[in-house]
Amino acid sequence: MTVPALELADVSCTFVSRDAPGQRYTAVAGVSLSLQPGEFVSVVGPTGCGKSTLLNMAAGLLAPSSGQVRVFGQPLAGLNARAGYMFQAESLMRGRTALANVAAGLEFRGVADAREQAQDWLRRVGLAAFADRYPHQLSGGMRKRTSLAQTLAIDPDIILMDEPFSALDVQTRQLMENEVLELWARRRKAVLFITHDLDEAIAMSDRVVVLSAGPASHPIGEFAIDLPRPRDVAEVRMTPRFVELHHAIWSVLRDEVLQGYAQQLGRA
Repeated sequence: MTVPALELADVSCTFVSRDAPGQRYTAVAGVSLSLQPGEFVSVVGPTGCGKSTLLNMAAGLLAPSSGQVRVFGQPLAGLNARAGYMFQAESLMRGRTALANVAAGLEFRGVADAREQAQDWLRRVGLAAFADRYPHQLSGGMRKRTSLAQTLAIDPDIILMDEPFSALDVQTRQLMENEVLELWARRRKAVLFITHDLDEAIAMSDRVVVLSAGPASHPIGEFAIDLPRPRDVAEVRMTPRFVELHHAIWSVLRDEVLQGYAQQLGRA
């Protein structure tokens, strides 16, 4: 059998309150999830259910309180050097041009032709003419394209994406989703995609994993997405099979979303 590109083996993550050291909060508990090379997997769940915690453990930014993270069969110690991470928040350096931002990761790795490779990646995401622009001179969609190029330029074996398009308008979001699928199809890297948007998860993924409401969130459902590729994220939403999958996943997710919403109201 193929060795998983990424494996979360019975991982849990508990945080200790800074203000009250005796208080603990378990974000996720007993989560097992594997990702095959070339597989696109999305994780959905209620707000605050620990989706980003899982991604941070996969990146090596957080160490699990128990369990183990493995990368291509090897236990992860420290940062995941085989992963690229596209954050939800703006991650571009304000004092660098688009070209310099994309080249940064390559330069840190000592790549001799970093700027040439960065220019090529800007071309791939349709921003070749904006290489000398600074982040504040780019639209939201352009900044996301630059971040995408920055992530892919280092040629990671695993791509981690944390709700990267949530702040975009619907039209720009769909364009970005299709661009990601097109670029992914060329190289077929393993992708772990975090989203709160079930439509997005189904339209893009090979598999969708549903997390329960927290605390101690854990997987409660897993669905193979058998929609044919290549896909257009807007058009595929209109197919009968998409509607069937949406109904099946939502029937599992709905109660967890309501529970998570009630918990958020209780803390407000």
